[in-house]
Amino acid sequence: LRQVDQWCADYEGKIRALGGIGFFMGGIGPDGHVAFNCQGCDHFSTTRMDQLNYASQAAAAGDLGGIEAVRKRKVITIGLGTITFNPDCVALICAAGEAKAQVVQRAVEEAPHVNFPATALHKLPRATFFLTAGAAKLLSRRQLAVLATRQEVDDELVERALVSLCCKRRKRLLDLTEEDLQSCPFAQEVLRRCGRALSSCAAQVRQTLIRKIERGCQVRENAKFLHTEPHHDDIMLGYLPSVLRHTRVSSNQHHFVCATSGFNSVSNKHMLMLLERVERFVASPTFQRLCKVDYFSSNGPSAIDFRRRDVWKFLDGIAAADHELRDEGAARRLVYNLCVIFGDSVADGDSSKLLARVKGLKDYFAKQYAGQKDEKDIQTLKGSCREFEAECVWGYIGWQLPNISHLRLGFYTADIFAPEPTQQRDVLPVLRLLQDLQPDVVTVALDPEASGPDTHYKVLQAVTAALQQYSDETKKKDITVWGYRNVWFRFEPHEVSTIIPVSLQTISTLNHMFLNSFESQRNAEFPAYEIEGPFCAMSQRVQVQQYDMIETCLGYEWFHKHDSPLIRATRGLVFLREMTIEQLLAESRALRQQTENI
Repeated sequence: LRQVDQWCADYEGKIRALGGIGFFMGGIGPDGHVAFNCQGCDHFSTTRMDQLNYASQAAAAGDLGGIEAVRKRKVITIGLGTITFNPDCVALICAAGEAKAQVVQRAVEEAPHVNFPATALHKLPRATFFLTAGAAKLLSRRQLAVLATRQEVDDELVERALVSLCCKRRKRLLDLTEEDLQSCPFAQEVLRRCGRALSSCAAQVRQTLIRKIERGCQVRENAKFLHTEPHHDDIMLGYLPSVLRHTRVSSNQHHFVCATSGFNSVSNKHMLMLLERVERFVASPTFQRLCKVDYFSSNGPSAIDFRRRDVWKFLDGIAAADHELRDEGAARRLVYNLCVIFGDSVADGDSSKLLARVKGLKDYFAKQYAGQKDEKDIQTLKGSCREFEAECVWGYIGWQLPNISHLRLGFYTADIFAPEPTQQRDVLPVLRLLQDLQPDVVTVALDPEASGPDTHYKVLQAVTAALQQYSDETKKKDITVWGYRNVWFRFEPHEVSTIIPVSLQTISTLNHMFLNSFESQRNAEFPAYEIEGPFCAMSQRVQVQQYDMIETCLGYEWFHKHDSPLIRATRGLVFLREMTIEQLLAESRALRQQTENI
């Protein structure tokens, strides 16, 4: 370690002996880090070995093989003082996507402070931020400049301005004053342009929010839903409260489809645990009994029923708090998957080949380092574990095969630069589902430019293309599209049409479903950077923060003294954007233009 420290000191000395850095180009992290100078870093820091904070570890997990691999590593970084030593240094900081908007706004507009590492660059006259429109959206001067280009100020813009003002001043809409308005140049200019009094605009925005909540209290009947998700937990983390309420209506039909295999998020450690369950299960009398009825075969009239029974056994174990029963359900499915993927038959009750396979896999997973690319069959095996987890989630609320589909779209790989979706490989599977199901409602993950995983964007393009082709073929234009977001990014109130009340009971249900069904994600390999914990905790935080925003605007009494118990019980909110197919196409095209310049 001392040799590393000395190397860093020598490196710093060489830079300064040359007069410092003349040109620096870098990004900005979720905590505002520049190079690896994380939040709280001394603005005069030099080249050194350091430890990343959690937010930076989580952000780097996707590139470095998962959070566990990142936690074991330290970094060597130049310091903020290294960058700013030369007063003539040209420092260029690049940021893309709305997810970076807040950290960019703080870096540019806050006074120099250790909480905002990039503010150290304020002392450089030639420091520049190179931003996409999304990353720049919260900059005060940028907001005013964009506003000046708009020919008219619509109700959505008024809503955006006043909701933001309420949150900044921690006041109800009806309590906003002219003094509050003057504290925000953007809101002041919006109301000046719209030509209406503050009280009138505030009352209108209040009624708009109430209408959105009332719309979120309504439940559709006699509808067919096609719920799509890029990853196996996106639906439940995005809008599970709405799913729960719509699945209670017996006249509704639901089909859940995950577009990708999800193998990248299954750790080797988790696979070793599952294989140990298989070893225990194979030694039981139950295994021999099931072999006699050809339970692990992929053919025959009972095959789909056997796969349902895997899920039932797992959920019986959850209900009874019986870990052996739960483990047996998971082991049944993994034995089936091993037989299908590797061709190891156990129909005669002979488990020798299966156990040899298990031993070989245990040796393989024990030797693989985190993030190392797996063989194709191993990727399929890991993905099948995620698929079983998803079936268990929807089994909680009574939905099972064949109302659950696993598409395994081909663009999803373990490569750093994954391929783009294609018509034949990625769009046609979605189109066939649409043709078979003929849904009334289709849901899509709708993250903005460069925000959220790349998989979300690619699945959106595939689903949009399939919907467009289906609509053109059938001439069906009345399909409703629900756009949702979850832990990676969130809507603002002015961007949505529907606000769904979430009770503490529903939050508890979400956490229970997630932690028991998504075993591989209790300690996720690619976690959210905002909170150190499972994704369900992050989803809860998002829903509670969204409730806090709307409660601030309407006042707590509107919720707690409401006639409806559904609204009185509200402790969180889910935001959805309801669209037509044409609106989805326009949204998708705009996103593609921003992302790919096409």
